[in-house]
Amino acid sequence: MYPILLELGPIIIYSLWVFIAIGFFAALLILNKLVKKSRLRLGFIAQHSLAIFMGGLILARLVYVARNIPYYFYEVNLSSFFQVFYIWDKGLSAWGGIIGIILTTVYFAWRDKENTLAWLDIISVSILGAISVSSIGTFLSGQGYGNETSLPWGVIIENSIYAVPIHPTQIYATIYTGLLTYILVSLFNHKISIIQGRISIIALGGYSFFRFLEEFLRGDESNFFFGIREAQIYALLGVIVSVILFYVQEQRTKKSNNS
Repeated sequence: MYPILLELGPIIIYSLWVFIAIGFFAALLILNKLVKKSRLRLGFIAQHSLAIFMGGLILARLVYVARNIPYYFYEVNLSSFFQVFYIWDKGLSAWGGIIGIILTTVYFAWRDKENTLAWLDIISVSILGAISVSSIGTFLSGQGYGNETSLPWGVIIENSIYAVPIHPTQIYATIYTGLLTYILVSLFNHKISIIQGRISIIALGGYSFFRFLEEFLRGDESNFFFGIREAQIYALLGVIVSVILFYVQEQRTKKSNNS
């Protein structure tokens, strides 16, 4: 693996942060394309892009720290408090980041009286594009690795608990999120995009479903509840919520068409 892409004296450039940055700009490109299709006000995202990014980053960090409180607060002192801000230890929660970006976007859209559902559709697809790219950085840094496999594309990661080939789950994530992004971008040309909020529901359900399956192949450390990986529980909840939202939206659409 290549956790460090470049090291020049005290300057260290980590592969994870490079691909997170590339993922962020990829998301902006997707967002710009979809904004033009949806005829929304591009100035809205230009004005709040940094705040939205920071919202995702902050919640990603806070959720990760909350999940690992014994590690960060084994001693209650000022030093432990400041460790919360040391994001260069690469302790970030993907689910926290997603929720943070969505909540920040919804807040600014509501405050600026923008079309919230239309922006959710665009942001959700942009997030998937960012995950697809940033997962490459996760692979290079050796995080989020899989369990043992005999498949020919198995890889060996130095900092894993396995000394045998394992599933490259990060690459799986790059593939399925990339496909979801492509499909959902294409749906903006379909009549399904007329129903605002529909694409974001599909994005939530699709990502949650594949993430649920991915967790069966993960071999990295995780909190377990009733023998189930923590992220798998979040993914299952995501699937359930998306099904409920889809059903409710379908019922409302039928009623409005019949009235």
